[in-house]
Amino acid sequence: MVGLKKSILLIVIMMLSQCANKRFTEEARSICRGLKTEQKIGQMIMVAVPGTEMSPDIDRILKEYLPGGVILFGYNLSSFEGNKKLIRDMQDAACGYSGMPLFVSIDQEGGRVVRIVSGVTQFPGAMAAGVSGVDGLAYRWGRSLGVELRMTGVNMNLAPVLDVNNNPRNPVINTRSFGSDPGLVAELGAAYLLGLQASRCIAVGKHFPGHGDTDIDSHLELPVIRYDMERLSRVELVPFKKAVAAGLECMMTAHIAYPLILGSDDPATVSKRFLTGMLRDEMRFRGLVITDDMEMHAISRRQELGEAAVRSILAGADIILISSYERSIPAIVGAITAAVREKRVSMERIDASVTRIIETKIRYGIASCKDGTCGQAAYVPADADRKALADAERVNEALSRRGILYFGPRELLRPPPGTVRVFVTKSGIMRHGLAGVNNGIIVDSIGALPASRALKGKRAVMYLHMAQPDLSSIRRAAAFCAKRGVDLVLVSSGNPFPATVSGIVTAGLLSFSDTGESVRQLARCLKGAFEPATGGSLLLGVGDER
Repeated sequence: MVGLKKSILLIVIMMLSQCANKRFTEEARSICRGLKTEQKIGQMIMVAVPGTEMSPDIDRILKEYLPGGVILFGYNLSSFEGNKKLIRDMQDAACGYSGMPLFVSIDQEGGRVVRIVSGVTQFPGAMAAGVSGVDGLAYRWGRSLGVELRMTGVNMNLAPVLDVNNNPRNPVINTRSFGSDPGLVAELGAAYLLGLQASRCIAVGKHFPGHGDTDIDSHLELPVIRYDMERLSRVELVPFKKAVAAGLECMMTAHIAYPLILGSDDPATVSKRFLTGMLRDEMRFRGLVITDDMEMHAISRRQELGEAAVRSILAGADIILISSYERSIPAIVGAITAAVREKRVSMERIDASVTRIIETKIRYGIASCKDGTCGQAAYVPADADRKALADAERVNEALSRRGILYFGPRELLRPPPGTVRVFVTKSGIMRHGLAGVNNGIIVDSIGALPASRALKGKRAVMYLHMAQPDLSSIRRAAAFCAKRGVDLVLVSSGNPFPATVSGIVTAGLLSFSDTGESVRQLARCLKGAFEPATGGSLLLGVGDER
């Protein structure tokens, strides 16, 4: 019955969201017809920019290449007002040069992947939401965050991660995923994206057709997944299909090879079978297709970037993402321009992408178009947006608390009276939260523990808090505890998977997130304020055969 209620809730949310989305295809086609070739090609690139404020360098990039979008990184961001001004100044310049406002995108996934640290709520991220298993919370998270981003000037969030994290040794996805169950990832991913898009912030599902079952970072080299279509359809594609059905506006490609499906080691980013045959034709995706960063080594070390960009467009990509400012932009723009001039890429193919881009900008209140011309539309939050904004901290607290997971013997988390509880943490938030714990000793390192005096002849449990997975430190702690007959519990506020699959620890309290609220909730849980979720053996790779 609970599952049925959740499904009905999601269907209602989907219907309400889709009913509000009138499309402006004819208007977009009319505007596209009036653009020059260089303006059209510019709309199909998204670039990084230098600095935290408008500068001659940014102005030159916007003027020379006419990009349709920018991606912001941590080095671009300062205060809330500073961020707003940078974005406003770039939008003014872009409208003056290209005649079209920008997609302003960012990786604000929550948890360990965030860019804005001032002026928006620091949510715990997808895996904490996955542990909670509550799609209503995921929707409210997306809804609140979407308003916060739009108020900053950001109109596209490169989230949610729709990868199924079914490989606990994955170095790049791990806690960024909702979990290891395809159905759970699908439900929560759809709820989150609907909340985000209800706030008129474009969601970007990633990384199609699936980056979860890899043990190689595509930033460094090309991962290879050796599965056939039966397996891909049964596991990896489930969340992406659900997202498309829910009305996802933008899909990001994966720089991953699937040789058993494609018969080659080409990454999905340049595969027409994946981007057009599967995504457009079979899954009926109507939104935008954006590449992952073309400068990642999975692409850039295999072929010239301009050629890779052209192949991506021929495969079905609408937007080419470039994470540097100017280093690769001339080569990519030049290659696309040459391909159009030589008729390798038809103008009809370009127009199809540009029409989708312009239509999305109109529909999401990014562009205001009249009589065949466009300008920047003002974002004015409605009453429902303001309610979502006021809900942000409650959602953050609930996600952070319900996202805490414990595995191991219960008596180690709730030991009997008289047990000495040793907490090893360098976190000021954790130390403050643990103040006054019964029979507790709080130190910032094992070396600071007066073992002979505090532990001799007593039953004791050590709670080792770590934000980063440092196996050498965990081994030293395990050896220390074994020598003295002390039980060890890992308290992880980051990526726990290296430790959980190592066999060093048999008990752990995990938040999957190092935000301030996540750490506060870990401390509250250790003090007995609430009971954590339990289990998670498949998620953690503990005692399961893959």
